Amino acid sequence: MSYYQRRYTRGRYRSGISDIGLERALQHIREGEELSRELGGTDEDVKEYFFSLSGVKLTLILDTYEKKYGKAARDYAQRTIFKWRSGERKMSGTVASRLFKLLPPFMPTKTKHNLVKNLWEQYSPQSNKVFRFGTEIDETELFDQARTYLIDNIVNYKMPEPLGNRFKWLTSNDVGVQQELLNHFLNLDKALVVKSLKAKLPVILDHMKNDGEFTQKISEKFKIGNHKLEFLLDPKAKGINLEDPSGFRFSGSSKPDRNYFAWIVAIVIILWVIYSWFH
Repeated sequence: MSYYQRRYTRGRYRSGISDIGLERALQHIREGEELSRELGGTDEDVKEYFFSLSGVKLTLILDTYEKKYGKAARDYAQRTIFKWRSGERKMSGTVASRLFKLLPPFMPTKTKHNLVKNLWEQYSPQSNKVFRFGTEIDETELFDQARTYLIDNIVNYKMPEPLGNRFKWLTSNDVGVQQELLNHFLNLDKALVVKSLKAKLPVILDHMKNDGEFTQKISEKFKIGNHKLEFLLDPKAKGINLEDPSGFRFSGSSKPDRNYFAWIVAIVIILWVIYSWFH
């Protein structure tokens, strides 16, 4: 074999190694992305839970892992777990997926709730409404209508895919257990809504009543979880009306005053001066 043939062969050999390494790296990326989808968009909290296991709990997981994937897979995991914990070695998507699928049956209920909590705060039921009412409304009726609206919004909640995937993983696709887990968080939201309305609505209404002669609109906004509510006292309104937010509205018992209009005039003058300079 000539020098050039040997050089070409070595080049092809090195290129083959490089291609294999690249393909493996891409495969790890694909497996990691698939795992993240299965776990609801992130696997960091699940890794943190797995790496926190020790003693009997870890042994039970590894015993199950061995029964499913063989002794060699278990020995590798047992040898490498310290490097995974320290970050010295990255867990492949395949190994992570196999191990993490084994975790839920061994988890206490509280742990499962914690592994849903952050995603729930991001994807839980949302709303943004205005309750416009007149001066003669009954406070109890306003409270009841606000509570009913919010709870209906919670009950009719449709779970988005990332949260649904996390529920499926935690419950091993058991629909009954999924519903129990969902009900837990929906009931938490309902309790939060009622508690917040009872605490804040009387304060808001009292603030409005003491704000003047009801000659102008008075608005107060507040937030319950992912729900935004605005209570708008409008002297011209009849009864209680549920509306979508629209445009700019003075809020927080704010009414237009002379300072506001002075600022508007000042801004217009400044813009006119700037326009004059360049034209």
